[in-house]
Amino acid sequence: MKIGMNARFLTQPYTGIGQYTINLLKSLAKADDKNEYFLFTPELVELNLPERFHQIRIPEGDFTSASLRKAHWEFVLIPREMVKWQVNLVHFLYPANPFTRMPIPVVTTVHDVIPWVLPGYQKRLRSKLYYAYVRFALRKANHIITVSECSKREIERLFKIQGKDISVIPLAPPLQEGELPAPDLPLRRPYLLYVGGYDERKNVPALMEAFQKHIANHYSLDLLLVGGKDKGLEKWVTGRYFEKVAGNIPLKPKGNIVFTPPLSPGELFALYRQAAAFVHASYCEGFNIPLVEAMSHGLPIVAADIPVNREVTEGNAVFVDPYSVDAIGLGIHELLNHKLLQKELKEKGLARAKNFDWKKCAEETLYVYNLFA
Repeated sequence: MKIGMNARFLTQPYTGIGQYTINLLKSLAKADDKNEYFLFTPELVELNLPERFHQIRIPEGDFTSASLRKAHWEFVLIPREMVKWQVNLVHFLYPANPFTRMPIPVVTTVHDVIPWVLPGYQKRLRSKLYYAYVRFALRKANHIITVSECSKREIERLFKIQGKDISVIPLAPPLQEGELPAPDLPLRRPYLLYVGGYDERKNVPALMEAFQKHIANHYSLDLLLVGGKDKGLEKWVTGRYFEKVAGNIPLKPKGNIVFTPPLSPGELFALYRQAAAFVHASYCEGFNIPLVEAMSHGLPIVAADIPVNREVTEGNAVFVDPYSVDAIGLGIHELLNHKLLQKELKEKGLARAKNFDWKKCAEETLYVYNLFA
């Protein structure tokens, strides 16, 4: 079988979809020695894959708007090229299949429904039109792959797609190869680790405030925000909660907030290995792969009490109300003062993390492909 893929995010390897694309392809290369893969990208990238994986560059159209170039490439150029290359099945690795039904079976991965449930993602008319198009286009796909039972339920509800046409295939921690470089960071103390994005739903300012109010004055422990450098977060570092002598002379806190630049997967791997705990206060997620990464390294977790976090961790975390700064801070405080709880969460997290595996992900994805063979 010849399988065509919209592999656009190979050009953005450190994004979530980029990591999904890379790790899935590497795992398919090991799990599948029969099918041919045609990877359509706007630019050529270096790939270390078998010869049956063919990268095909399809340049974007000549439009002044970057968003228009992307949409035209996704919805017009790539479907046309896939038909031209006579592939037997196409897999869009994120919601980008065309509105009109293609003459070949279409599988689309929907990682989450966040753009359709949070108003902030459709502030501009162009965004509203784009996501309205995608919403209806998804109904033209022959099969949907998603990453959690929570996302499946939301896809059924929002897009009116039947459950039998949706497969849940969870993600896994990034594959690691070769030596792991230590990050060049000023790490002077043990640290709490945050990994994730910095858009509004990630709730990072509330996490920072909780750390300053409840943790920084009492523990020799930093809060490390991976990729937080140059995100405009410095304004949230204030002296509001610092202890004072005689009510007016501020004391230097025992712990600081550290912002890092974007890090490679290897550098991030090294940070996970050394962290004291993992903290995450996002109030909306489709899967939350950093929780799986944290569990795989034996880190106890403090996380927002939302359904997908309970699903991914199987309840093995300290859960907090993401809308309450005090709840976040007191949750971290509870974990730090409860050694038996830390040990229990570490052991159960390591066991739970074994359920997330790229080999399994590739095999289950192949099963979906074979539904249309």
